[in-house]
Amino acid sequence: MEQEEAAVRVDADSQLMYRIERPVYNEALIRSQVLNRRDKSTTLRERVAHQFRCSSQRAKAAVLTFLPILTWLPSYPVKQYLFSDVVSGLSTGVVQLPQGLAYAMLAAVPPVYGLYSSFYPVLLYTFFGTSRHISVGTFAVISLMIGGVAVREAPDSMFYTLPANGSNISAVLDVEARDAKRVQVAIVLTTMVGIIQSVKAVFSDITSANITTLILGLACIVFLYGVKDINERFKKKLPVPIPGEIIVVIVSTGVSYGLSLSEGHKVDVVGKIPTGLLPPAAPEFSLLPNLVTDSFAVAIVGFSMGISLAKIFALKHGYSVDGNQELIALGLCNFVSSFFKTFAITCSMSRSLVQESTGGKTQIAGLLASLVVLLVVVAIGFVFQPLPQTALAAIIMVNLLGMFKQFRDIPTLWKTSKIELAIWFVAFVASVLLGLDYGLLVAIAFAILTVIYRTQSPKSAILGHVPGTGMYCDLEEYEEAVEYEGIKIFHSNSSIYFANCDLYVNALKKKTGVNPEHLQAALKARKKQKEKVNYNHASPSKICVKFQKQGVTSEIVSNNHLMEEQRNCQSGEVHSVSDSEQSVFLKPPGDVTSIILDWTPVNFIDTVGAKAIKQVMKEYAAVDVQVVIAGCSRSLLAELDTLQFFTGVMNTDLVFPTVHDAVLHCQHSHPAAAPGIQMTREETIPSP
Repeated sequence: MEQEEAAVRVDADSQLMYRIERPVYNEALIRSQVLNRRDKSTTLRERVAHQFRCSSQRAKAAVLTFLPILTWLPSYPVKQYLFSDVVSGLSTGVVQLPQGLAYAMLAAVPPVYGLYSSFYPVLLYTFFGTSRHISVGTFAVISLMIGGVAVREAPDSMFYTLPANGSNISAVLDVEARDAKRVQVAIVLTTMVGIIQSVKAVFSDITSANITTLILGLACIVFLYGVKDINERFKKKLPVPIPGEIIVVIVSTGVSYGLSLSEGHKVDVVGKIPTGLLPPAAPEFSLLPNLVTDSFAVAIVGFSMGISLAKIFALKHGYSVDGNQELIALGLCNFVSSFFKTFAITCSMSRSLVQESTGGKTQIAGLLASLVVLLVVVAIGFVFQPLPQTALAAIIMVNLLGMFKQFRDIPTLWKTSKIELAIWFVAFVASVLLGLDYGLLVAIAFAILTVIYRTQSPKSAILGHVPGTGMYCDLEEYEEAVEYEGIKIFHSNSSIYFANCDLYVNALKKKTGVNPEHLQAALKARKKQKEKVNYNHASPSKICVKFQKQGVTSEIVSNNHLMEEQRNCQSGEVHSVSDSEQSVFLKPPGDVTSIILDWTPVNFIDTVGAKAIKQVMKEYAAVDVQVVIAGCSRSLLAELDTLQFFTGVMNTDLVFPTVHDAVLHCQHSHPAAAPGIQMTREETIPSP
């Protein structure tokens, strides 16, 4: 084998230099002399035995993977982390309590079920989650989606009953029966969301406005917005954020109780909050057929929110999260908790920021936050019975104001990626017009279409060599790039598959300027004209080919002038075309002798794409243009082997590891580019 020599040195300017001298590699040489595959041949029995092999290490790894808490709890640094986690847990719990009560209204269920949903899932996530900073529990968007389904499946019209005394009084709405039915809908939906993960706004009719309710609600909104603004402006100076939500809950509860707003001013309040936890009960699975589609939508939104926030915090604090384990954790939180009368949950951005900014280090903070909620449910829930619902509505509205800040992303997306802006716009419009569930499906479908559009609209270029660098860049974009004579290097930043292989081939022919179909047509026209002349018995003719500096001239003359023409050819005289002669000029095929396909950006190729490439290589080979491939990854080469790509005109001798290897091969195969050929047909008509 030829010796390969690599040298690295530092020149006088202290610039690191790289030099390498080796043979020109093609894939055949690499497979025979450079790389040898490891022997990985195993029988089916061996693979099955290995897959189901049990050992203490594998059992331990499986337990640690399924219960991530066991990886950090035994080595939990109490002195370093405990105080921070306690402060963070209490701060998060103070925020989680009013949000749980408020978001239950969005889910169209009594407020106590928001407290249940703020306890059980958080407790479970402590054991099964991998993120140290996110705060799971009730979330506005998920609650809205659940509320829309609950109102659809259990509308008010189903629960109007006539008075028992049979009087003519209009029908009365049975609120308890309605709420019980909506709770069952939410529970079944949550069960389905949990199963999927593991293996519209609330519609209401406002007929009249209560002035007291309106004033109280506006006051709460102004106060909460001011507190959030202060927390944002002075977040570096404040040791912990000001808990505006719990202040609103406490103050509005005291005002409502002291002024008897429920009895005296008809202000809607939270009402009875049962003390203690409810026993587990199986959901009503008879509701399942109507909720399958909604379950998928809620599951996708919930997991998307959870994993995105988890990765953001993990990247910020230098640890990793397991996406699959996060899916399992959220699935278990929703599935198991649904038997305890909860609705679907995911992580909340506002609570997660509170948990992280107050110094939370682990999910011990989340556990303590859930215990705060548990304390309210078990012991002091009755304190919040006079809480006005308008205060909870104010908490919801102020928290949703942050969502409208996403409109600030529009100018940035316009400058950076118009396709992403189109996805944003479609998702927004579809969610407003169709509701969150169908809007989400429309947005996902449109996003998939944009991926197809990007693969079908790749950027194609002809590359040139930058002298002295070994780099190959776009000729149209960089002035330093120089094209090799007779060689075209085609680059397209897309994989090749059934949806874009025709576009790839068309771009190849257009960019290189060499269309084998046109060259074939020119050759066929030339052959047809020769056959036509040979068929002319009245005036038999011969072909005299004269080589000129510009190209080749093909003349067809009659026998009567053959001897004279031969003398003219020998004496160097050039035959001039008379008025009675016909001249036909065929398009020259050009100077391109080799085309290099740069497959560095190609990640995969399917059967249709492989057939299209082999076909175009055959077409170019028919007109004496060699096509080679450069920059294939080893995984792509394995796919090509599986597709039996290296048969017929294509073999591994035409595949090179780098573009420069391919260039050197093409230069060696064609030392000088063939000159352009001008074919002229001249027919002399004999005199009568």
